[in-house]
Amino acid sequence: MKYQTNIDSVALQIDFEKTEEQRNKLSLLCLWVTTRGLGKLEQDKNSKFITKYDVYFGGTIIFTIHSGFTSKENSLTGKIEGLNYIRIRFAGLKSHKQKQDEASFNALMTICGWLNTTRTKYRMVELDVAIDTFCSFDNILAICVNKSGKTTYNEIGHKQYYRDVPTSYVEKYGKEKEANNAVLRSYLYNKSVKEGLLGSSITRFELKLQNRFFLKYGFSEKSIMEAMNRYYVMYFDSIQKKDQYIRLLNNFKITPKEMEIFGLNKFRLFADGNVITDFIRQVQSVYVDFYWNIVVPIVDSRLSEKKL
Repeated sequence: MKYQTNIDSVALQIDFEKTEEQRNKLSLLCLWVTTRGLGKLEQDKNSKFITKYDVYFGGTIIFTIHSGFTSKENSLTGKIEGLNYIRIRFAGLKSHKQKQDEASFNALMTICGWLNTTRTKYRMVELDVAIDTFCSFDNILAICVNKSGKTTYNEIGHKQYYRDVPTSYVEKYGKEKEANNAVLRSYLYNKSVKEGLLGSSITRFELKLQNRFFLKYGFSEKSIMEAMNRYYVMYFDSIQKKDQYIRLLNNFKITPKEMEIFGLNKFRLFADGNVITDFIRQVQSVYVDFYWNIVVPIVDSRLSEKKL
């Protein structure tokens, strides 16, 4: 069974104490985007409470820039504190559309290289890790085997449709705000239908790690892989066999031990930790050299540094 681990959506955030610093950084960032030709930069004038820019490549938004103000409660003092921020969000690095994916990745490296070289402090606030399987949606099952006591979960194998895309949401959130404020959330969906990829079958399990996750666990290969290992993503060559296991599992409180007893390890697809490690190294180490080249660091001892 052919499958691969991919990094998809990514969001970085820069925090500021002063509005003037925020405005200056936003101006420099927009200038960097245009001078490097990362895409067509357009301000979204429908956005009322924040300054928002969309960056287009071939008519598709590949990333957005949000600049705004938010308030939060200080966990130590209980006081409400304000925070100025710039958030740069890449809508998807792996759409399986080659030119678009290359443009998205190059844009991410170019922006991270600029932030690293200018010694700008930023943090990860969103990261989607995906397992893409090259098969029908009906052949894959995804379940959580290490559940949180504060989270409600859908019935195993529960199938829904989101904008006509077959989808199975693992966690059950009643409201969009609740989902957005969660530490993490996951779902299985038909990637081919979502992206309009004709003549192919791609099913994606996606784990969305959100701001609260990184505040609590940090940005590391260890924390991300521990989150991924809370889930079993399984491939069944027989849909009847899959349905039999769904009926069985819905009658038990599922733990890793039960999965082993039921012999489900042989169906499991594992995330590749090397993909995550390489991605973290690239984000944290890419830089702009003396000749204004974007230099992507070595992530494999057999390769040399790559200039974009």
